[in-house]
Amino acid sequence: MKKIKYILIILLFALCGINAQAQKNIKGKIFTIDNKENKSPLGFASVVWENTDTGVSADENGNFTIKRISDENVNLIASFIGYTSDTLAITAEVEEVEFVLYEMSQLLGEANVFARQKGSYISKLSPIMTEVITQKGLSKLACCNLAESFENSASVSVGYSDAVSGARQIRMLGLAGTYVQMLDENIPTLRGIASTYGLSFTPGQWLENIQVSKGTASVLNGYEAITGQINVEHRKPDNSEPLFINLYGDNELRFEANITSALKLNEKLSTIIFTHGSTDAKAHDNNDDGFVDSPQKKQINIGNRWLYSADKVIMHFGFRFLAESRESGQIHTDMPNAYMSNIKNRHFNAYAKIGFPFNETGSRSLALIASYAFHKQNSYFGQKTYDARQNSIISNILWQSAFDAAETHRYTAGITFSHDNYKELFADSKFANSWTGDRTENVSGAFAQYTLKPNDKFDFLAGLRIDRNNMYSETLVTPRIHLRYNFAQNSTVRASAGRGFYSPNIISSNIGILATGRKITIDENIKMEKAWTLGASFTQNFTTGENRNGYISFDYFHTDFQNQTVVDVEESDNYIRISNLNGKSYSNSYQADFSIDPIERFNVFATFRYSQTKVSMSRGLVEKPLVDRFKALINLSYSTKFEKWRFDFTAQLNGGSRLPFYAAQTWNMTHSKAYPLFFAQITKKYKNLDIYLGCENIGNYIQKQAIINARNPFDDKFDASVIYAPLMGRKIYMGIRFKINGTERL
Repeated sequence: MKKIKYILIILLFALCGINAQAQKNIKGKIFTIDNKENKSPLGFASVVWENTDTGVSADENGNFTIKRISDENVNLIASFIGYTSDTLAITAEVEEVEFVLYEMSQLLGEANVFARQKGSYISKLSPIMTEVITQKGLSKLACCNLAESFENSASVSVGYSDAVSGARQIRMLGLAGTYVQMLDENIPTLRGIASTYGLSFTPGQWLENIQVSKGTASVLNGYEAITGQINVEHRKPDNSEPLFINLYGDNELRFEANITSALKLNEKLSTIIFTHGSTDAKAHDNNDDGFVDSPQKKQINIGNRWLYSADKVIMHFGFRFLAESRESGQIHTDMPNAYMSNIKNRHFNAYAKIGFPFNETGSRSLALIASYAFHKQNSYFGQKTYDARQNSIISNILWQSAFDAAETHRYTAGITFSHDNYKELFADSKFANSWTGDRTENVSGAFAQYTLKPNDKFDFLAGLRIDRNNMYSETLVTPRIHLRYNFAQNSTVRASAGRGFYSPNIISSNIGILATGRKITIDENIKMEKAWTLGASFTQNFTTGENRNGYISFDYFHTDFQNQTVVDVEESDNYIRISNLNGKSYSNSYQADFSIDPIERFNVFATFRYSQTKVSMSRGLVEKPLVDRFKALINLSYSTKFEKWRFDFTAQLNGGSRLPFYAAQTWNMTHSKAYPLFFAQITKKYKNLDIYLGCENIGNYIQKQAIINARNPFDDKFDASVIYAPLMGRKIYMGIRFKINGTERL
């Protein structure tokens, strides 16, 4: 608590030193000119400040109003599908602007202007440390799903939970992905049981960008973000292509197809349909342990999103349905008493967001948000079975406004309610052991958030929410503060402090323990997890030439748990114990990022992250097992003129991790070794078609010993959960991305 007090004192002193000044909005209009030089308004185009995610959409008459972000020279970009982009330099004196966009078809044979998008960048304006992975960044690798979208980032590490289920798990700030809140366009998603395999439920080609925020996030979306948030933005109904097709195949016989189609029904209503189908048709055993390295999977995924936009109301609503099956286990299924695993997931969710703006900028508005999710999982791992079902409802009412006309002092307040009904049954026929996790969890709460933004150099955000959870006797108080200060040109510091909570899902959050031969014991009265997270960062942006930018960034985050659900795999060789924390648990995470464009169209990105994570278990305060100590990465990206060819190369060095005591004895090493991974991709771009060819894990590095006692899968010593490196070897893939823009017809 002393650390929190010191942070608060520092922030208050910094707050006193800031001079407030009002900033005027920029008004403008967007036009297009036809072949006869006739000028007409272009409705619903996008207007965005360069290198930020801050922007607005023009109305049906091409008019827009956007808040000024700086008194210095900054670029404002207008764009629309099927038209050239237009960029204007905005100085302090500019109050009104006019953009002119030309249809692409008018410029055939001429020199087209291309606005080059970064693969990723750190948001300059967000008071929260946020890394944005753009659509270009998602196309640097195959990115078949969300789990495969972080290979060019050190902020998020992705690994396997075990060698049977194929479940992918993320880590942020050295801690498990359960402490990262997942959002779908700022609506909480993939919660509870769905989180186990949820990273593979979101196809990468459906996405427009991914926003990775470190540390405790805003209080608006709940109390669950302890180490950060990952928010995904889908392709939009109003500015996506009428037809987009992605086809993918690789040498491991994985095939995938994604099709999206956006349709503008009228000036106010638009929709987009998403479809996905994939299959992993072949069983692989690269390390010759008799077990399938990755499950044979089949997935069907369908979604539909709608947008209704009028002067007085904006509505977003849609649904998604998914069906997936996974089969794995011993590769020779004709063996007597073969160890087999089968996992079936069914998922459905629907949502609605309704906004009522009361002024031109939308800064004074009322929003109603509601979502429903159903998830069902049936699975078995040898002699262990786990069946679960979840129904969830989340609702929010938010009001945002300002205390003054200049909108220097803004606030958001609201109430929230969530309902989660779980039906869980875990059974182990070997030990005649079972556990029932049936429960109904209702959370009601209220929140308020204050934002001070006197100018483009300073942001101060303070939030507080108070919730009541029917399963726990205490009132959950969640304070969070964030500060951003641009103390010199292109130099930004950020600081944050806050509290978070997590209601544990004992089995689904630790699915890897089912892939063992040991008995699982769960203590009674498992409590709510709670932790404080403090963080600070420094970012320096710079230019290396005309239209060439770079940055260097450093950040540090510390998380300290007051209570945590501890999975102790080292207390005994005969059982795994799940209990409340008895002692200390904390993590420290340090990271440095560097990006530079040494020459035109060539970007070099390098990053390094070091993590230290410790927890009290039966052997005392120890380094948490299977948490990689560091990750170093360099990405080289070069494109020819007009991006007709693009070349991407990534090299990683993944640090070793402490092995559980029994694995260290078996494999005669206390820590796994650091290992490299290499990725490369070449993309050839045509007018409507991209053809890409790539290779992952070029060095063919795999964890040769992945399962302990693999020849005796029903023995107590069997363990397939000690995974620290890839299980699949070199993968060569090829694919196409085909699109039809709005000005073209089938």
